[in-house]
Amino acid sequence: MIRSTYKVEDNTHSLAVAGHAGYAEKGSDIICAGVSALVQALVGWIENSFCQVENISIDENKGEVFISCMGGEDVAAVFYMAAIGLEQIANVYPDYVQIDFIGLAD
Repeated sequence: MIRSTYKVEDNTHSLAVAGHAGYAEKGSDIICAGVSALVQALVGWIENSFCQVENISIDENKGEVFISCMGGEDVAAVFYMAAIGLEQIANVYPDYVQIDFIGLAD
């Protein structure tokens, strides 16, 4: 199972993703591919952003990624978009993906 957490604390946004879906063989797993695409899009945006992005931390290990940074509304929007994308995958494949939201107003 892929477990992920989107956390907002003060002006810092972080996304942690770990695990493997196990939906299909390695290289053919559509769930892992979808999750990876969302995560890599977030990393790419942060690394190439012209917006005010501070205290960037990107730690990628095999099967795990932790992304964190500070920023304004643009940073909040792009992290939220990635988290909602993960939530959409989790809604369709609940046995393979889980996402927790921490620190968001109800």
